[in-house]
Amino acid sequence: MNMATRIAGLLLLAVIAVPAGGDEVMPLHQRVDKLITAAQGDLVMYASPRSSDEEFLRRISLDLVGQIPTGLEAEEFLADENPAKREQLVDRLLARPRHARHLQHQLDVMLIQRLPKKHVEPAQWQDYLFTSMLENKPWNQLAEEILTADGSDEKQRPRSRFLLARNLNFDDTTRDIGRIFLGRDMQCAQCHDHPSIEDYLQRHYYGITAFLKRSYLFKDPKSGTTSIGEKADGDVKFTSVFTNEEDSTSPRLLELTVIEDPKPADELYVTKPDDKNRGIPRYSRRLQLAPSLISTENVDFRMNIANRTWALVMGRGLVQPLDMRHATNPPSHPELLQLLADELLASDYDLRALIRQLVLSETYQRSSRRVDSDQDLPVTAYLSAELKPLTPEQLAWSTMQAVGMIASSQDQQRAILKKEDPSFDPDNREMAVKLEQAVNTTLQPHVDIFVSIFAAKTDGFSATASQALFLENGELISNWLKPGAGNLAGRLGEVEKLELVARELYLALLSRPPSSGEMENLVVFLGQFGSERQTGIAQATRAILCSAEFRFNH
Repeated sequence: MNMATRIAGLLLLAVIAVPAGGDEVMPLHQRVDKLITAAQGDLVMYASPRSSDEEFLRRISLDLVGQIPTGLEAEEFLADENPAKREQLVDRLLARPRHARHLQHQLDVMLIQRLPKKHVEPAQWQDYLFTSMLENKPWNQLAEEILTADGSDEKQRPRSRFLLARNLNFDDTTRDIGRIFLGRDMQCAQCHDHPSIEDYLQRHYYGITAFLKRSYLFKDPKSGTTSIGEKADGDVKFTSVFTNEEDSTSPRLLELTVIEDPKPADELYVTKPDDKNRGIPRYSRRLQLAPSLISTENVDFRMNIANRTWALVMGRGLVQPLDMRHATNPPSHPELLQLLADELLASDYDLRALIRQLVLSETYQRSSRRVDSDQDLPVTAYLSAELKPLTPEQLAWSTMQAVGMIASSQDQQRAILKKEDPSFDPDNREMAVKLEQAVNTTLQPHVDIFVSIFAAKTDGFSATASQALFLENGELISNWLKPGAGNLAGRLGEVEKLELVARELYLALLSRPPSSGEMENLVVFLGQFGSERQTGIAQATRAILCSAEFRFNH
């Protein structure tokens, strides 16, 4: 994105933020709260109070860096009496390389949907996303890059995974572009206009297909590498199964202007397609998709990512399901969604800035504990924080954080990096990124195990038999619970006073000190083990790791 575009965006933001008269309006997070409160009406009396520091700390850590805080971080935050400590914590977390890693996980799942390896190494694609998030790459730029990539350039090949992982299957790719970038799952419009959703039309579905139809997978006979080639001709025709009427369309996005082919040139190809050469036409329909998608005229593009960002932070979308926005399923808060979309456009699609404003809102910071009421309170009122099950990645990294695996890996990788470069300083941004990358590479195989077990579809609140057995009896976690240098079991095994053991255990696993009853019960439990106290610590740790409090983001 060029400098002129960024400056224009900032100027637009200034226009939105400062009304005529020159008085600054309230920050975005306060405007969010104002709209939410206004929509609550009389239900506002049932709004939950502000979350406790313990609840906020754990929630914001999971939402911004994808893992729970360390016990020491919890201790320090809870002891801090600075009234601005929440905002300061938010800014520290957003500045960490781990924030970029967490967004990488979220975007990977959203864009690829855990599809298996195909044509492009998943690790290369993930590195591309991680680097993009480190740079705070605007969402419209990221979308443009992945939709224009053809896989022919080795340096830019990772970004082509979105299309190549789907084998450029026209039906799958059309549906996913509609779902992921427009918030519209138009699968049912493949065969006919949707019978009950008036704005899901067959021409909309095939309008997207028309951008792709001339493209094909090309396998280079020399390198064996698969990339995307394109032909200079080929139209899209479709027939309604209801009317049997045949129609055709050129590329279009929903009701935006149809993109007609230019007058044919004397020579249609830069490179004519054959068995040995990837077709490159002088005019590419596929390359018209991204500019049309990210155009300021396409309101659906920014509405969709605004809704998805809200859902990432708040636990549910203003439009729910996320990919079913249409006239009969409008947003619960239309004015709010419009505001968020406008702010995204004005900030040049700065997702990090939007996330920051959302987590600073009182709406986000409410307790997840609902106020007692005989009424069936609607979740769309946002009277309390949404209870969210940890993603497989969050569960993996939080478990490793709790038992000390991350700390041990950091110590090892820090020593290696220090040996390679005596000037290594983890407080330096560039070196902090190197440390994060080294730790991630070391621990990613463990994360993959969690993903393989916990990515199975459930209702989000119950565990499958394999998930329960993994947590309760799994060898991997059992090994982590053995005392070792710097890990949780090793540290706690050296602490003589059982009360201190109980306190550190709760801070490390749940980001809070134990209640008086929890303290008493745990001290009695550990006291039964005598000289075998480490066995008791391991059992207590596993019990907490299996608890609902650990497995959910409150």
